[in-house]
Amino acid sequence: MKYYLVESPTASKRIDKTQRLTNGMSQDEIRRVDDIENADVVVPIGGDGAMLYSIKTYRHYGKPFIGINTGTRGFLMNALDESENIVSLLKAEIEYQSLWLVEVDITFCNDKIERHYGFNDVWIERASGQTLRMHLSIDGMSQSTMIVGDGMLFSTPQGSSGYNLALRGKIIAPGVPVLQVTPMACIVNKAALESIILSDQSKVRVDFEQIEKRPAGFFVDGVAFKSDLIKSVDAKRSAQTVKLGFSKHSGFLSKVTSWQTRL
Repeated sequence: MKYYLVESPTASKRIDKTQRLTNGMSQDEIRRVDDIENADVVVPIGGDGAMLYSIKTYRHYGKPFIGINTGTRGFLMNALDESENIVSLLKAEIEYQSLWLVEVDITFCNDKIERHYGFNDVWIERASGQTLRMHLSIDGMSQSTMIVGDGMLFSTPQGSSGYNLALRGKIIAPGVPVLQVTPMACIVNKAALESIILSDQSKVRVDFEQIEKRPAGFFVDGVAFKSDLIKSVDAKRSAQTVKLGFSKHSGFLSKVTSWQTRL
């Protein structure tokens, strides 16, 4: 196996640790390459942000990812215990999870359309002091009542424990066929709107009212995008997937279970 290592672009505070992890590794231990096209696996080193950055930057190469956690939470990463280093972890038995992305089409008032893919989530939120006025459609069926609030988040199962959880959304185990739509401080008929759990085959549309007075912005995996005035957003499960590798003791499913039960 040939490995392409990616150190977190924001890991300056932890650079000594990552250097200790990577320095001195010989070609006899693992085969490191400098050209990602010649690699079999991409190895992000850092926190979850490093993994999301690597997925965004390198997923079009079609390589699997094995993350090494040097951050804090590292939900998408493999933690090294005291007896391990990068070499021993990469040589251990790795289990892979194939995880789908959420696909979002942003339609602007000039009728331009942009397509974006989120590994964890995509969200829209107010870009001014005014709340958004939104109309929600699910599988072509318009929900008659207007939604007023700060925005809306579209989450994949693997992203459900991130910003979605902070918004009081539900934690969904990877592999469960669910697309989650989570409101951001939204009300309907003066009642709070809770997280909406949909089939991963559902298609969701949000249309905006009073667009110039109540502009919206959007984020993909935590990255803000500057944009023209947004008229509508369409979200669904993408056919594109990303494969993540975990050692047995860093199993993704066990992490989800521990977060659900707070063990």
